[in-house]
Amino acid sequence: MNSCLQNMFYICASIGGIATAISIIVLLIKDARKSNRISNLERVAQALERDLEVRYMPHLWINGVGLREGENRINFDLNNKREWCKILDFRIISGDLILDERNKHLPYELEPKFSQTIVSDTTRRYIFTLNISEKQLNDVEYAIEIVYENRLTQKYSVVLRGVGSKYTLDDPKKV
Repeated sequence: MNSCLQNMFYICASIGGIATAISIIVLLIKDARKSNRISNLERVAQALERDLEVRYMPHLWINGVGLREGENRINFDLNNKREWCKILDFRIISGDLILDERNKHLPYELEPKFSQTIVSDTTRRYIFTLNISEKQLNDVEYAIEIVYENRLTQKYSVVLRGVGSKYTLDDPKKV
C-alpha cells in the first residue's frame, strides 16, 4: 500500500511538473505575442510622430536681402511658406554683422502665406543687421542662426550664411 501511494505521489508530481512546463510555455508564447504587438505599436507611434513633425514643419525662406549702403546695414526678409511657427531668437554665429535693436521684439508668430485673408504683416519678419566692419556691404560675410518652434513646440534652427546679397539657408535642425 505504501508503494502504491508513493507511485501515486510520483504520478501526480509528474503530471504537476508537466502542467507547470506547459503553463510556462503558454505564458512565454503569450509574452512573445504581446512583445510583438508592443513593437508594432511602437513602430506605428514613431511613424505617426514623424508624420506630425513633417505636417507641422514650417518652411522658412528669405524673400530678398536689402543692402542699405547709406545706413551701413543689411535687412533680410524672412518669410514662411508652410505651417505657423514662432520665431524665438536670432543669433549671430560669425561674420561682420551685429543685430540691430529692432530685433528685440521676439518671440514673433510667423504665419504661412497661403490665403489672401491673412494679414501680410504676419507672414514676414525682417532681420535687421548692422555692418561693423570696414568692408563694403557686398563683401560682408555673415552666419545668422534663426531659432523657432512649430505648433508641437518642437524647437528648430536654420542658419543663414552668405556674403553681401548672396546667401544660403541651411536645412532645419532640431534643437
